[in-house]
Amino acid sequence: MVHRDPPRKGGERFGRYDILLELGRGGMAELYLGRRSGVGGFEKLVAIKRILPHLAEDPQFRELFLNEARIAAQLSHPNVCQVHELDEADGELFLAMEYLEGVSWDALIAAAPRGEIAMRLAAAVIAQTSEGLHYAHTLHDATGHPTPIVHRDVSPSNLFITIDGVCKVLDFGIAKMATGGRAGPKTRTGVLKGKLPYMAPEQIKGEAVDGRTDLFALGVCLWEALTGERLYDRDTDFLIWKAITEDPVPSVNARVQRYPAAIDAVIARALAKDPAQRYATVREFAAELTRIVYPMSDAEVAGLVRSLCADRLARRQREVATVVSESRAASLELRAMTGADVDRDVDRDAGATTNLRGGAERESSAASTIGAARRACPRRSRPRARGPRPRRPR
Repeated sequence: MVHRDPPRKGGERFGRYDILLELGRGGMAELYLGRRSGVGGFEKLVAIKRILPHLAEDPQFRELFLNEARIAAQLSHPNVCQVHELDEADGELFLAMEYLEGVSWDALIAAAPRGEIAMRLAAAVIAQTSEGLHYAHTLHDATGHPTPIVHRDVSPSNLFITIDGVCKVLDFGIAKMATGGRAGPKTRTGVLKGKLPYMAPEQIKGEAVDGRTDLFALGVCLWEALTGERLYDRDTDFLIWKAITEDPVPSVNARVQRYPAAIDAVIARALAKDPAQRYATVREFAAELTRIVYPMSDAEVAGLVRSLCADRLARRQREVATVVSESRAASLELRAMTGADVDRDVDRDAGATTNLRGGAERESSAASTIGAARRACPRRSRPRARGPRPRRPR
């Protein structure tokens, strides 16, 4: 039986943020739309990610969450979802991230027709994703020391396409530094991290991973985007494992005969069983793909997002507009009520402070009278002696 925690209600306060709307939940965490308010009408919408309550006390899941925060703190790139802060409220860890308007890659590609549109769209998204991943793979710390980060969970659900046509890589929760320094949390015996159908052979076998591991997953995403099918869709995990480690990669043109023949060679190299046979970097993979396929511009991708997913976007925009409007109205009402209560408290306590005020007023009045008298009758100054001062006797 799957444990399901009750969602947080809109209007709740979580740290410095007002919870407005549940955006989604997975097996480990849940995502909410939050709002932070400040002076002068300052207001910012954010995505609040927190561990599910029934997992919050589990050291493994807390460490996973903390690892995501540590990794995210080092990443700042247009194609990586920005994390603003890690904080704790009521004993619960949470991340405040940038709120993105758009759709996941799997939702967008499912709505796109196969053929040239899907091909050019996929080329654009793969190219943008590669830039975000390449940045993580070649990361350096403040001292210039290499600290490469491998995502290890690249999949269509972790790629998000905004209404501006920008692809963002999400969820570095199980990412790992490919150095001798701090790595991600250790895996429990028999537990694999990531989504099995997108894992590279070396990842499944528990061997060393690097940027080419993410490249393999990106190759699977490309194959699926062009065919509209799952590449490693099998009945059991064992059969998926065998297919990834042993089976040859089917040609995309054997499924959809609308693509350049060279595209099969690009995918086959990206999905080579031996990492040494793949492209050296995700950027090299994207460069080869975009040499064969002319990718869409950001504006063209944005147009597809807005047209193919119009209903989904409109529904979410209505939900957000409603909860934001209701939250603002509630805040104004609370402020008005709080102000009225303060006024009543002042009136109620007025009697208790009358004597103090009266004494102060009497002292003030007396001081004013004395001051007025002094001004009306100024003290006569002593006349100055004329001539030289007499000398002191020695």
